[in-house]
Amino acid sequence: MKGTAHDGPEGAQTARASGSSPTSRDLSEAIRWLNAALMDLNGALSRELRVGSAGLAALAHLGAGELGPTELARRLELTTGAVTALLDRLAERGRVVREPDPSDRRRLKVHITPHATEELLGHVLPLSRDIESVADGFSADERLAIGRFLDELTAVVKRHAHRDEPLRLAQPDPEEGPHVDKDD
Repeated sequence: MKGTAHDGPEGAQTARASGSSPTSRDLSEAIRWLNAALMDLNGALSRELRVGSAGLAALAHLGAGELGPTELARRLELTTGAVTALLDRLAERGRVVREPDPSDRRRLKVHITPHATEELLGHVLPLSRDIESVADGFSADERLAIGRFLDELTAVVKRHAHRDEPLRLAQPDPEEGPHVDKDD
């Protein structure tokens, strides 16, 4: 997995292909490539569904269950006014429905429509099948280790996404020296 950021995923696979054990840095690089691929996938799905990234995120949250507009705004880190406009657009396209909350009629609950659920599943199910096919290539012990790694990685990413102090650029490791790519 030794290589530069410009090597892409092919360069990131070198250590695994050679049978050597990847380092933590190799895994970090592979995760960066996975993140880039996931961003590409979200972009493609947004274009296919004709919704922006906020709309796609809203549909993902609502696909897990109904939410009130205020809770959706909190999850998306948007103002309630921005979420109202977003929900208006999604409702116009038949993707969400707003209904009074049966326990408190002053409040609203937002539901994803069956049509939007079908649309999303049409895109997500083939991906899920492919992911399961990849997972089937690993032993039960390997899947257990991968699952634990992904759970802990998810917790780390969430912690960094929701920390109180501002993000700062990391300083280069002085032992490694500056990164110089000869192709630049």
